[in-house]
Amino acid sequence: MCCLILALFVVLYVVYKVYEFHKGKTSIENKNNRYVLITGCDSGFGNALARLLDKQGVPVFAACLTEKGGTELKKHTSSRLRVLQLDVTDQKSIRNAVEFVKRHLPKSSGLWGLVNNAGLQVLHAPLEFQSHEAIEKCLKVNLLGSIDVTRSFLPFLRKAKGRMIYLSSDSAFIEWPCRAPYVISKFGIEALAECLRRELYLVGVTSHTIQPGPFKTRIVDPNEMKSALQKAFDEVDEEVQQFYGQQWFQKIKESFEGIPKIQYEDLSPVTNAICHALFSVMPKRRYRCGKICEYYFYPISLLPEWFNTWYWAMNPQPEAVTHN
Repeated sequence: MCCLILALFVVLYVVYKVYEFHKGKTSIENKNNRYVLITGCDSGFGNALARLLDKQGVPVFAACLTEKGGTELKKHTSSRLRVLQLDVTDQKSIRNAVEFVKRHLPKSSGLWGLVNNAGLQVLHAPLEFQSHEAIEKCLKVNLLGSIDVTRSFLPFLRKAKGRMIYLSSDSAFIEWPCRAPYVISKFGIEALAECLRRELYLVGVTSHTIQPGPFKTRIVDPNEMKSALQKAFDEVDEEVQQFYGQQWFQKIKESFEGIPKIQYEDLSPVTNAICHALFSVMPKRRYRCGKICEYYFYPISLLPEWFNTWYWAMNPQPEAVTHN
Protein backbone atom coordinates (compact mmCIF):
# COMPACT_ATOMS: atom_id res chain seq x y z
CA MET A 1 0.00 0.00 0.00
CA CYS A 2 2.79 2.40 0.93
CA CYS A 3 4.58 1.61 -2.34
CA LEU A 4 1.38 2.32 -4.27
CA ILE A 5 0.92 5.69 -2.56
CA LEU A 6 4.56 6.57 -3.19
CA ALA A 7 4.25 5.60 -6.85
CA LEU A 8 1.14 7.77 -7.14
CA PHE A 9 2.98 10.75 -5.70
CA VAL A 10 5.87 10.20 -8.12
CA VAL A 11 3.48 10.05 -11.08
CA LEU A 12 1.67 13.19 -9.96
CA TYR A 13 5.00 14.99 -9.50
CA VAL A 14 6.18 14.03 -12.99
CA VAL A 15 2.86 15.09 -14.53
CA TYR A 16 3.05 18.42 -12.73
CA LYS A 17 6.66 19.05 -13.85
CA VAL A 18 5.72 18.28 -17.47
CA TYR A 19 2.75 20.65 -17.18
CA GLU A 20 4.97 23.31 -15.59
CA PHE A 21 7.57 22.93 -18.34
CA HIS A 22 5.09 23.40 -21.18
CA LYS A 23 3.06 26.08 -19.45
CA GLY A 24 6.26 27.97 -18.65
CA LYS A 25 6.95 28.36 -22.37
CA THR A 26 3.77 30.40 -22.79
CA SER A 27 4.19 34.15 -22.47
CA ILE A 28 1.60 36.63 -21.30
CA GLU A 29 0.20 39.00 -23.89
CA ASN A 30 0.42 42.78 -24.26
CA LYS A 31 4.04 43.25 -23.24
CA ASN A 32 3.95 46.74 -24.68
CA ASN A 33 1.53 47.78 -21.93
CA ARG A 34 3.50 46.32 -19.03
CA TYR A 35 5.96 48.75 -17.49
CA VAL A 36 9.20 47.46 -15.96
CA LEU A 37 11.67 49.28 -13.69
CA ILE A 38 15.26 48.01 -13.61
CA THR A 39 17.90 49.24 -11.17
CA GLY A 40 21.64 49.25 -11.90
CA CYS A 41 21.41 49.80 -15.67
CA ASP A 42 24.82 51.48 -16.07
CA SER A 43 26.40 48.15 -17.07
CA GLY A 44 26.18 44.38 -16.73
CA PHE A 45 22.90 42.51 -16.41
CA GLY A 46 20.80 45.63 -15.92
CA ASN A 47 22.13 47.29 -19.05
CA ALA A 48 21.74 44.15 -21.16
CA LEU A 49 18.22 43.53 -19.85
CA ALA A 50 17.12 47.12 -20.54
CA ARG A 51 18.27 46.79 -24.15
CA LEU A 52 16.62 43.38 -24.58
CA LEU A 53 13.25 44.45 -23.18
CA ASP A 54 13.32 47.64 -25.22
CA LYS A 55 13.80 45.59 -28.40
CA GLN A 56 10.82 43.46 -27.40
CA GLY A 57 8.62 46.55 -27.14
CA VAL A 58 8.43 46.60 -23.35
CA PRO A 59 8.23 50.11 -21.81
CA VAL A 60 11.27 50.28 -19.53
CA PHE A 61 12.30 52.61 -16.72
CA ALA A 62 16.08 52.18 -16.67
CA ALA A 63 17.55 53.42 -13.40
CA CYS A 64 21.25 54.31 -13.63
CA LEU A 65 23.56 55.43 -10.85
CA THR A 66 25.42 57.90 -13.07
CA GLU A 67 24.37 60.37 -15.72
CA LYS A 68 27.06 58.93 -18.00
CA GLY A 69 25.57 55.45 -17.70
CA GLY A 70 22.15 56.74 -18.69
CA THR A 71 23.52 58.70 -21.64
CA GLU A 72 25.36 55.66 -23.00
CA LEU A 73 22.30 53.45 -22.62
CA LYS A 74 20.09 55.90 -24.53
CA LYS A 75 22.43 55.62 -27.52
CA HIS A 76 21.47 51.97 -27.92
CA THR A 77 17.74 52.08 -27.17
CA SER A 78 14.54 53.58 -28.51
CA SER A 79 12.71 56.67 -27.31
CA ARG A 80 10.31 54.31 -25.53
CA LEU A 81 12.91 53.58 -22.83
CA ARG A 82 13.07 56.21 -20.10
CA VAL A 83 16.27 56.76 -18.13
CA LEU A 84 16.33 58.05 -14.58
CA GLN A 85 19.11 58.47 -12.05
CA LEU A 86 18.84 56.38 -8.90
CA ASP A 87 21.15 55.75 -5.97
CA VAL A 88 19.49 52.88 -4.10
CA THR A 89 21.29 53.89 -0.88
CA ASP A 90 19.85 57.43 -0.89
CA GLN A 91 16.28 57.99 0.34
CA LYS A 92 15.86 61.28 -1.53
CA SER A 93 17.02 59.64 -4.76
CA ILE A 94 14.49 56.84 -4.26
CA ARG A 95 11.68 59.35 -3.63
CA ASN A 96 12.64 61.22 -6.81
CA ALA A 97 12.56 57.94 -8.73
CA VAL A 98 9.07 57.20 -7.40
CA GLU A 99 7.86 60.61 -8.56
CA PHE A 100 9.50 60.11 -11.96
CA VAL A 101 7.77 56.76 -12.50
CA LYS A 102 4.47 58.15 -11.23
CA ARG A 103 4.62 61.00 -13.74
CA HIS A 104 5.30 58.72 -16.68
CA LEU A 105 2.98 55.84 -15.88
CA PRO A 106 -0.46 56.00 -17.52
CA LYS A 107 -3.09 56.68 -14.86
CA SER A 108 -4.71 53.30 -15.35
CA SER A 109 -1.41 51.39 -15.17
CA GLY A 110 0.69 50.11 -12.35
CA LEU A 111 4.22 48.76 -12.45
CA TRP A 112 4.31 45.24 -13.89
CA GLY A 113 7.92 44.46 -13.05
CA LEU A 114 10.55 45.62 -10.57
CA VAL A 115 14.00 44.17 -11.23
CA ASN A 116 16.29 44.77 -8.25
CA ASN A 117 19.61 44.39 -10.02
CA ALA A 118 21.89 47.05 -8.52
CA GLY A 119 24.75 45.45 -6.64
CA LEU A 120 28.47 45.43 -5.94
CA GLN A 121 31.26 43.56 -4.19
CA VAL A 122 33.56 45.87 -2.29
CA LEU A 123 36.36 43.53 -1.24
CA HIS A 124 37.36 39.89 -1.76
CA ALA A 125 39.22 39.15 1.47
CA PRO A 126 38.86 37.50 4.91
CA LEU A 127 36.61 39.27 7.39
CA GLU A 128 39.60 40.71 9.31
CA PHE A 129 40.46 42.77 6.23
CA GLN A 130 36.92 44.10 5.81
CA SER A 131 36.49 47.58 7.26
CA HIS A 132 33.20 48.65 8.79
CA GLU A 133 32.76 51.05 5.86
CA ALA A 134 33.32 48.30 3.28
CA ILE A 135 30.85 45.96 4.96
CA GLU A 136 28.27 48.71 5.34
CA LYS A 137 28.59 49.76 1.70
CA CYS A 138 28.07 46.20 0.46
CA LEU A 139 24.98 45.65 2.61
CA LYS A 140 23.51 49.09 1.85
CA VAL A 141 23.65 48.59 -1.92
CA ASN A 142 22.94 44.87 -2.23
CA LEU A 143 20.39 44.34 0.52
CA LEU A 144 19.09 47.51 2.15
CA GLY A 145 18.86 49.22 -1.24
CA SER A 146 16.64 46.44 -2.57
CA ILE A 147 14.48 46.60 0.55
CA ASP A 148 14.01 50.38 0.31
CA VAL A 149 13.32 50.35 -3.44
CA THR A 150 10.81 47.52 -3.06
CA ARG A 151 9.00 49.25 -0.19
CA SER A 152 8.72 52.45 -2.20
CA PHE A 153 7.33 50.86 -5.36
CA LEU A 154 4.99 48.29 -3.81
CA PRO A 155 1.85 50.41 -4.33
CA PHE A 156 2.56 50.48 -8.08
CA LEU A 157 3.21 46.72 -8.12
CA ARG A 158 0.01 45.95 -6.23
CA LYS A 159 -1.98 48.00 -8.71
CA ALA A 160 -0.68 45.92 -11.62
CA LYS A 161 -0.50 42.64 -9.67
CA GLY A 162 3.07 42.63 -10.89
CA ARG A 163 6.29 40.74 -10.32
CA MET A 164 9.39 41.45 -8.25
CA ILE A 165 12.71 40.07 -9.50
CA TYR A 166 15.80 39.94 -7.28
CA LEU A 167 19.34 39.40 -8.57
CA SER A 168 20.83 36.96 -6.12
CA SER A 169 23.93 34.81 -6.71
CA ASP A 170 25.49 31.37 -6.30
CA SER A 171 26.61 32.96 -3.01
CA ALA A 172 23.06 32.38 -1.80
CA PHE A 173 23.76 28.66 -1.44
CA ILE A 174 27.56 28.50 -1.14
CA GLU A 175 29.16 30.39 1.73
CA TRP A 176 32.33 31.44 -0.07
CA PRO A 177 35.35 32.29 2.10
CA CYS A 178 36.65 35.83 1.66
CA ARG A 179 33.21 37.08 0.61
CA ALA A 180 31.31 37.24 3.90
CA PRO A 181 29.58 40.65 3.42
CA TYR A 182 28.57 39.78 -0.13
CA VAL A 183 27.32 36.31 0.88
CA ILE A 184 25.34 37.81 3.76
CA SER A 185 23.72 40.30 1.39
CA LYS A 186 22.66 37.54 -1.02
CA PHE A 187 21.30 35.32 1.75
CA GLY A 188 19.35 38.39 2.80
CA ILE A 189 18.01 38.92 -0.71
CA GLU A 190 16.76 35.34 -0.79
CA ALA A 191 15.05 35.81 2.57
CA LEU A 192 13.50 39.09 1.43
CA ALA A 193 12.10 37.48 -1.72
CA GLU A 194 10.62 34.57 0.22
CA CYS A 195 9.04 36.79 2.88
CA LEU A 196 7.45 39.00 0.22
CA ARG A 197 6.24 35.93 -1.66
CA ARG A 198 4.15 35.03 1.38
CA GLU A 199 3.13 38.59 2.26
CA LEU A 200 1.80 39.38 -1.20
CA TYR A 201 0.62 35.99 -2.45
CA LEU A 202 -3.08 36.71 -1.90
CA VAL A 203 -2.94 40.10 -3.67
CA GLY A 204 -1.38 38.64 -6.81
CA VAL A 205 2.15 40.08 -6.59
CA THR A 206 4.84 37.44 -7.07
CA SER A 207 8.51 37.28 -6.13
CA HIS A 208 11.38 35.57 -7.98
CA THR A 209 15.14 35.25 -7.52
CA ILE A 210 17.89 34.91 -10.13
CA GLN A 211 21.08 33.10 -9.11
CA PRO A 212 23.83 33.75 -11.68
CA GLY A 213 27.09 31.85 -11.59
CA PRO A 214 30.32 33.50 -12.81
CA PHE A 215 29.45 35.97 -15.58
CA LYS A 216 31.66 38.73 -16.90
CA THR A 217 30.37 41.99 -15.45
CA ARG A 218 32.00 44.96 -13.74
CA ILE A 219 31.17 43.55 -10.32
CA VAL A 220 34.20 41.23 -10.59
CA ASP A 221 37.32 42.86 -12.03
CA PRO A 222 40.66 41.13 -11.20
CA ASN A 223 42.69 44.34 -11.30
CA GLU A 224 40.27 46.20 -9.04
CA MET A 225 40.17 43.21 -6.70
CA LYS A 226 43.97 43.20 -6.43
CA SER A 227 44.08 46.92 -5.75
CA ALA A 228 41.38 46.72 -3.07
CA LEU A 229 43.06 43.74 -1.40
CA GLN A 230 46.46 45.46 -1.38
CA LYS A 231 44.95 48.55 0.23
CA ALA A 232 43.15 46.45 2.85
CA PHE A 233 46.29 44.41 3.59
CA ASP A 234 48.34 47.57 4.09
CA GLU A 235 45.77 48.98 6.52
CA VAL A 236 45.25 46.02 8.86
CA ASP A 237 47.24 45.47 12.05
CA GLU A 238 50.70 43.99 11.73
CA GLU A 239 49.57 40.95 13.74
CA VAL A 240 46.94 40.14 11.09
CA GLN A 241 49.49 40.64 8.29
CA GLN A 242 51.88 38.24 9.97
CA PHE A 243 49.16 35.64 10.57
CA TYR A 244 48.25 35.47 6.88
CA GLY A 245 51.74 36.15 5.60
CA GLN A 246 53.13 37.28 2.26
CA GLN A 247 52.86 33.85 0.64
CA TRP A 248 49.11 33.65 1.27
CA PHE A 249 48.73 37.26 0.14
CA GLN A 250 50.48 36.57 -3.17
CA LYS A 251 48.57 33.33 -3.75
CA ILE A 252 45.18 34.94 -3.33
CA LYS A 253 46.17 37.81 -5.63
CA GLU A 254 47.33 35.28 -8.24
CA SER A 255 44.04 33.40 -7.91
CA PHE A 256 42.21 36.50 -9.18
CA GLU A 257 43.90 36.00 -12.56
CA GLY A 258 41.96 32.78 -13.08
CA ILE A 259 38.55 34.38 -12.64
CA PRO A 260 38.08 35.54 -16.28
CA LYS A 261 38.69 31.97 -17.48
CA ILE A 262 35.50 30.71 -15.85
CA GLN A 263 33.35 33.77 -16.53
CA TYR A 264 30.70 33.64 -19.25
CA GLU A 265 30.83 36.64 -21.55
CA ASP A 266 27.35 35.92 -22.91
CA LEU A 267 24.88 37.40 -20.42
CA SER A 268 21.80 36.02 -22.18
CA PRO A 269 21.22 33.10 -19.77
CA VAL A 270 20.60 35.67 -17.05
CA THR A 271 18.61 38.18 -19.09
CA ASN A 272 16.49 35.38 -20.59
CA ALA A 273 15.79 34.03 -17.10
CA ILE A 274 14.64 37.49 -15.97
CA CYS A 275 12.41 37.80 -19.04
CA HIS A 276 10.88 34.41 -18.23
CA ALA A 277 10.25 35.50 -14.64
CA LEU A 278 8.62 38.70 -15.90
CA PHE A 279 6.47 37.39 -18.71
CA SER A 280 5.95 33.65 -18.48
CA VAL A 281 2.44 32.46 -17.68
CA MET A 282 4.04 30.15 -15.13
CA PRO A 283 7.29 31.72 -13.87
CA LYS A 284 9.69 29.85 -11.63
CA ARG A 285 10.33 30.72 -8.03
CA ARG A 286 14.10 30.60 -8.54
CA TYR A 287 16.44 30.56 -11.56
CA ARG A 288 20.02 29.24 -11.49
CA CYS A 289 21.97 30.59 -14.47
CA GLY A 290 25.10 29.20 -16.10
CA LYS A 291 26.29 25.61 -16.36
CA ILE A 292 28.92 26.02 -13.62
CA CYS A 293 26.25 27.23 -11.23
CA GLU A 294 23.63 24.66 -12.26
CA TYR A 295 25.77 21.56 -12.61
CA TYR A 296 28.72 22.18 -10.30
CA PHE A 297 28.14 24.71 -7.52
CA TYR A 298 24.52 23.82 -6.80
CA PRO A 299 24.91 20.00 -6.69
CA ILE A 300 27.91 20.34 -4.38
CA SER A 301 25.89 22.60 -2.08
CA LEU A 302 23.44 19.71 -1.58
CA LEU A 303 26.14 17.41 -0.20
CA PRO A 304 26.67 17.05 3.57
CA GLU A 305 27.76 20.24 5.29
CA TRP A 306 31.01 18.70 6.57
CA PHE A 307 31.99 18.01 2.97
CA ASN A 308 31.25 21.57 1.86
CA THR A 309 33.21 22.96 4.78
CA TRP A 310 36.22 20.82 3.89
CA TYR A 311 35.91 21.32 0.13
CA TRP A 312 35.70 25.13 0.19
CA ALA A 313 37.92 25.70 3.24
CA MET A 314 40.52 28.47 2.90
CA ASN A 315 44.07 27.83 4.06
CA PRO A 316 45.14 31.07 5.76
CA GLN A 317 48.69 29.93 6.51
CA PRO A 318 50.22 28.24 3.44
CA GLU A 319 53.70 29.13 4.67
CA ALA A 320 53.26 27.10 7.87
CA VAL A 321 51.87 24.13 5.93
CA THR A 322 54.73 24.25 3.45
CA HIS A 323 57.31 24.04 6.24
CA ASN A 324 55.70 21.01 7.89
